[in-house]
Amino acid sequence: MAGGLDLGVVKPYAYAALLLVSLIGILTYRRVKGEWERLPPMSWKLISFLLGLMAILVASLMEYPFSPSLFSSGRVSLIQMTLLGIFVGPIEEFSKLLPVKMFHEEGWVLWKKTLGTAFFFGLIEAVLYSIMLLIIGVPLMALLRLALVGFHVALTSIAATDLIAEGSWRGYLRASVYHSLYDLPLLVYVGGYRGEGIYALMVLGFLSLAAVAVEVLRSEGVAERILGKDETPILEFEFTSSP
Repeated sequence: MAGGLDLGVVKPYAYAALLLVSLIGILTYRRVKGEWERLPPMSWKLISFLLGLMAILVASLMEYPFSPSLFSSGRVSLIQMTLLGIFVGPIEEFSKLLPVKMFHEEGWVLWKKTLGTAFFFGLIEAVLYSIMLLIIGVPLMALLRLALVGFHVALTSIAATDLIAEGSWRGYLRASVYHSLYDLPLLVYVGGYRGEGIYALMVLGFLSLAAVAVEVLRSEGVAERILGKDETPILEFEFTSSP
C-alpha cells in the first residue's frame, strides 16, 4: 500500500484480520439479533441511516486535522498516519454514540437507534472505501472493509450497552482502544513505517480483535440490563463530559 498496491509485511495481518473480523460479524449478528428480539419492536432503519450519515460527517470533520494536506502537501506521512491510528478509535466510537445525547428516550430505543447508526456508519464507510480500494487495485483491503461492518456494530454494542444501562464510559474506552489497536498496524505501514515495531503492532491488533470476539461472546442479558435499569440518570448524563 505504500506504493499504492503493495501490502508487504502487513498482508498476513490483513488476511488474519479478515478471518477474525468475519467471525466477529457472525457472532455479533447472532448476539444482537437475540437481544434485539427481546426488546419491543420499533421503526429504526430510516432514522438510523440518517444518523449513520451524520456520524460519518462528524467523524470526518474530527479526523480532518490528520489529513495529508495539513502535514505534507497532500502526501501521506508517518506522523499523520500514526496520529490518525491513535485517534481513529475515540473519534469514530464517539460519533456512533451521538444518538444517546440527541434523543431523550427509553434506553431500549436509544440502544436500537445507536446500533442501527453503527450498522449504517460501517456500511457507508465500507462502500466508499471499497470503491476506492478496488480502483487502486487492493481487493483484499476492499473485502476487509466490507467485513468491518459487523466490527463497527460489535464495538458500538460494547460502548452503548455500558453507557445506556450503567451510565458508564468504560465500554466506550474499551471499544476505542480495540478500534485504534486494530487500525494502527495498517495505518503506520501506509505512512511508510518499516521498522521491527510493525510486528508488535500487528500482534496487538490481532489481540484486540480477539478481545472484541470474547466480549461479543460474553454479551448476554443486554435486553434485561437495559429494560431493568432506571434510565433517568443516563438520559441526564452529559455526553459532552470527559470520559
